[in-house]
Amino acid sequence: MKKIITYSFFLAAILFFVLLCGTQSSCTKNTTCNVDILIVDTTGFSGIQTPVAGATVKLYANINPPGQIQATGTTDNTGHFQYSFPNPAIFDIQATKGSMTGSGLIQLIVGGTATQTVLIK
Repeated sequence: MKKIITYSFFLAAILFFVLLCGTQSSCTKNTTCNVDILIVDTTGFSGIQTPVAGATVKLYANINPPGQIQATGTTDNTGHFQYSFPNPAIFDIQATKGSMTGSGLIQLIVGGTATQTVLIK
């Protein structure tokens, strides 16, 4: 009887640690959704896409209520705008610089980086 109780206690302890470890690892899962948007134009040399530094980028929610700005910023010297969100979503992209404008769509990836290139004219 003593062996059965000891064996049962040992199995219960192992089960407890397995469940505890499984729970802890799911809590540390990376769910951040990153975006990397490249803004380019073709007004330069024979249609070659040139990165646009200093362009204003706005990300809009395209769900209810539609049109709310979720993020805004300016492209860096390489024409990139980067941002992070806690949850996946789909955003409309609006980019402007001077009289040039462009738009696009981006779907965020859980735990990864979604990329999109937007042409402004």
